[in-house]
Amino acid sequence: MINAMLKNIKQSFRPEFLVYFFACVLVLFRGIIYELDSYAFLSMEINRSPGYIIFLSFFKQVFGSYFEYPLLIVQLAINIYAVYMLHRCIVKILKFQKLFSILSLLILIAPLLYLYLTPNKILTEALAYPLYLFFITHCFYAITKKSQKHLVYGAIILLVLIFVRGQFLALVPVGLIVAFYLMKITTKKNYLFIGLLFFTIPFIANVLDKSFHYYQYGHFVATPFTGPSIGAAVFYVSDKEDISLFDSAEKKEYFQLVKEKLDKEQWTSSFANSHDSIGSFSHFKDNYVNICNQTIHEYGLRYFEKKGLSSNMQYIATNNVLLEMYKPLLFDNFKEWLKLYIQNIKASLGNSKYLLLHVILFCVGIFLVLKQRDVVVGCFIVFSMLCTFSNMMIVALATHSDKRYVFYNDWVLFIVIFAFIDKYFKTVANAKN
Repeated sequence: MINAMLKNIKQSFRPEFLVYFFACVLVLFRGIIYELDSYAFLSMEINRSPGYIIFLSFFKQVFGSYFEYPLLIVQLAINIYAVYMLHRCIVKILKFQKLFSILSLLILIAPLLYLYLTPNKILTEALAYPLYLFFITHCFYAITKKSQKHLVYGAIILLVLIFVRGQFLALVPVGLIVAFYLMKITTKKNYLFIGLLFFTIPFIANVLDKSFHYYQYGHFVATPFTGPSIGAAVFYVSDKEDISLFDSAEKKEYFQLVKEKLDKEQWTSSFANSHDSIGSFSHFKDNYVNICNQTIHEYGLRYFEKKGLSSNMQYIATNNVLLEMYKPLLFDNFKEWLKLYIQNIKASLGNSKYLLLHVILFCVGIFLVLKQRDVVVGCFIVFSMLCTFSNMMIVALATHSDKRYVFYNDWVLFIVIFAFIDKYFKTVANAKN
């Protein structure tokens, strides 16, 4: 398969082959890169998603202390192949001219070479980015070819993607929309069953997640880090009086410990709102790690360590208590939290202007589909924008708009613009002829 891919690139896309070649050279020359989170995956901490842990542990067991280079080669191959598949899909279906073919490839391959360096890092992005591109590819083929097979492939890939990185649960509704859209335009009932397959993905992923933790750690629990992630924003906008929301002594004590630390360090929305020069969202974003990791999570681990819990149980107990505290804090501070959430969504796309641009293009895509003007381009816009919106909305719930969590869709706006420009050039050329 890889040989056929290389032969096809050499014969039909010579400039693109050079892009792939130099990308491989740069990635291999750069070598494996360790981030702070890398060591958590290497040590198989219970609060990390199991998909990448399993992938990484395979290389450690097979190659021992020499696992780095084989890992790098495999991650590079998966990333390159995913870029190739989506690029070929886009060029083939949108019928890009040579210039836009090369430009689209450069945009898709950029995360491999700049800033995110997906194949080089020991992080979930090494698998999540290519899996996401595979999902997009198969779903777009399913839409344009009305292919049940490709949509089933998309559902399977999405399950694996969620197992690697839980934020992509947000794509399940997108898969459902695609399935029911295809059922509507083809009147084939099989798409109903594929829709049900997408519907079951969260439940299957949850069981797989819990089963791994039971096998590896002896605890049948989901990855215990959702609580600290979503808890950061509600603690940030809370006030001291919110201690009355909790009826158990454990929650009151934990809330007081965390709140005193946040107030002391001035990592709160009340501090930001009392200073005109400090924006509430920017203050939250700048101090997110301090609020989430170093206070909410760390204080929880210490609190339950004093109660005599084991290391893994500390993670689980901290996660559980934060999940229980989340709703009361959210409802009591909903207005302030909602402002923060909306700002987070805007920031994930850069600013409100870019958000507006995405919304406008989404509406244009719907118009093209409904009016049958250019259904292929319209479907691509609607589908890719739905993926973009769903991802940024779930990320905004769980963390601040760090590009590490939202870069997966950076290529979308460029490809959509290329599609319009390419269409314009073709129209002008046809008019002259």
